[in-house]
Amino acid sequence: MNYLDSVQAAIDYLEENMEEKIELEEVAKKASLSLSHLYRMFYSLTGHPVKDYMRKRRISIASEHLKNSDWTVMDIAMNVGFESQASFSKSFKKIVGVSPKGYKDSDMFYCFERIDLQEKVNYLEGRDLFDRYPEVKVIQMKDMTVLSYIHKSDCEIGIEKDALKAVQRLIRKSDLEQRKMRLFGRNIKLRYDENQGDKPFSYAYEMMISIEDPIGNSIAGMQMKHIQGGMYAVGSTPSHCDQQILSQWNLMYSEWLPKSLFKEGTHTYLEEYITYNEKLVRMKLYLPIERQLKPELITVEETEPFCVAYSRIYGRGSQEKADDILSKWLISDSSTDYSGATLYLSYNYGNENGLEHWSEYGITIDYKRENFKHSNIKQKTLGGGLFAVIETKAYGTLSGVLEILHRWIVNGENYILDDSRQWFAQYHSTNISSSNNYIYVRIYIPIVERSKWYG
Repeated sequence: MNYLDSVQAAIDYLEENMEEKIELEEVAKKASLSLSHLYRMFYSLTGHPVKDYMRKRRISIASEHLKNSDWTVMDIAMNVGFESQASFSKSFKKIVGVSPKGYKDSDMFYCFERIDLQEKVNYLEGRDLFDRYPEVKVIQMKDMTVLSYIHKSDCEIGIEKDALKAVQRLIRKSDLEQRKMRLFGRNIKLRYDENQGDKPFSYAYEMMISIEDPIGNSIAGMQMKHIQGGMYAVGSTPSHCDQQILSQWNLMYSEWLPKSLFKEGTHTYLEEYITYNEKLVRMKLYLPIERQLKPELITVEETEPFCVAYSRIYGRGSQEKADDILSKWLISDSSTDYSGATLYLSYNYGNENGLEHWSEYGITIDYKRENFKHSNIKQKTLGGGLFAVIETKAYGTLSGVLEILHRWIVNGENYILDDSRQWFAQYHSTNISSSNNYIYVRIYIPIVERSKWYG
């Protein structure tokens, strides 16, 4: 048995006996290691001392009981292996920062996931990123054999939770052991066969059951299938608020990914549903990634000014509102051909709160129009001058890519930011194959040569 297998055996033993008093000598025996070797190798491979791992996992399990059960604090303490309520409360406050009762009554979310060393990916070059985003982990997921259920609907809102409820009804009618199963979901596109009289639903969400033991037989309403594994960035979030889930996706895709040494993978996006007595308590989001072999390059370019028509909105929700206004205007202005125009985005990322925050969506036009009348659409000139430029896939709000550009400028010796001119990002698409249409963006940050500014 190698060290990885030995430490994983120790983890598995700990997980199976969290409710009991655990002697570390017995853990070492299960891992086929001496006690001193267990201490060293456990910390080396997991990043946690074995006692700390055990304590954090117990507190994590207890936090779910506190939020989702009617058990007393004493009952929970006994259930997760503490000898007394006092020792449990002391450990809970030390790790979480508040008392068990304070946590139960709060909106706080504490989760310390079980470690699977077969999934864990170590990349030492990403240490700074890990310190900044400790909630995002990189794992290598194995291929899965799953039971699949496809939920169809004419409404996109709430389709995920409706699909979960439908699968839970199917599970209750089966003989599957729920403790050993994992529930995954993903959005899919439907294919219809008109000859079969298929109903053309607008949306579909696939729920998948993966269990530890081999699946002997399918269950009514579900089909067995194979899901390809791969490398994933994984983040956890409470499940009671759709906005929190969207925010976690945005953090991973718009901030973490462009700053990392990875790029978006070609395997499937996944969402994992963590339940407590069939109640959804949190979700894990799986962003497919692969190693970035060719880093995207920053260039310095001299640009010509160009005319734009745009919508700028201030305050919270400004990006969605500006996009909606511009889209409606383009649809209403049917007399003009915009097929050769370019869409651009800009926003004030210096102040995300209050009315100083603004977002701007616009489109290039051939020339400024006279007698241009529209209450929410204006005209102006963008570009002109020196810019630091990077071309990349369109990572959501682009905040991660913007930070990379700013760090490059600030850490360099040749250029400084020019706050007198506006930054912008221009979008375009490229057809790499008949099945893939990627949206790319060129981001322009205005700069000035340091020597010309300071003389």
